[in-house]
Amino acid sequence: MSNNKKFILKQDDCLEVMKQIPDESVDLIVTDPPYLMNYKTNRRKDKSHMFCTPISGDNDSLLIQLYISECYRIMKNNTAMYMFCNSNKIDFFKTELEKTGFKIKNIIIWIKNNWTAGDLKAQFGKQYEMIILVNKGRKFFNGKRLTDVWYFDRVSGKKQLHQNQKPIELLEQCIRKHSDENDIVFDGFAGSGSTGEAALRTGRKFLGIEIDKNYFNIANKRLERVEQEIK
Repeated sequence: MSNNKKFILKQDDCLEVMKQIPDESVDLIVTDPPYLMNYKTNRRKDKSHMFCTPISGDNDSLLIQLYISECYRIMKNNTAMYMFCNSNKIDFFKTELEKTGFKIKNIIIWIKNNWTAGDLKAQFGKQYEMIILVNKGRKFFNGKRLTDVWYFDRVSGKKQLHQNQKPIELLEQCIRKHSDENDIVFDGFAGSGSTGEAALRTGRKFLGIEIDKNYFNIANKRLERVEQEIK
């Protein structure tokens, strides 16, 4: 990536694009892959809304296995990755990460300002998601030491560009803690571009991939706007 270009966003299958990324060329990964839950929202009255369509690859465990392996390859030595994960599949994600060679440093608990619906009669509402912090080698964090419980409001209502959108403030915390200005931050499941916006607003560069054309267009416009704002 050139010094003048702040972001590169590709619309394609992440595994195909990642094959073109050189070994040990990425400084940090902050990524929100499919949770293997075949998730779609059931709360919208308009069932034709894009949020009511299951996330692409959300039942493909091989995709996650191969993605984790490629993440390890493209990361520089002594770097970190934050990977969002649902509690139902935490064992699978942990096993695959460790099998690939990552060292698990924390299972961060992100506590939100609301909770899920789910089975209203037999299941308590879930108010958190997990973020697995791993190292390739050993990566020191920047600044003061934090706890592994983080409080950030979820993105909701009309502000949502993606049904699984993560708050910018949370992503910025990840990025500031484990990278430096002008570092390259990668996300192979870019969605609506939240990780990219957080990277640009913290003075980093962003390399992202999104397979869905609608979300790619949303993310690309969003990042172009942010790039103009921070000039």
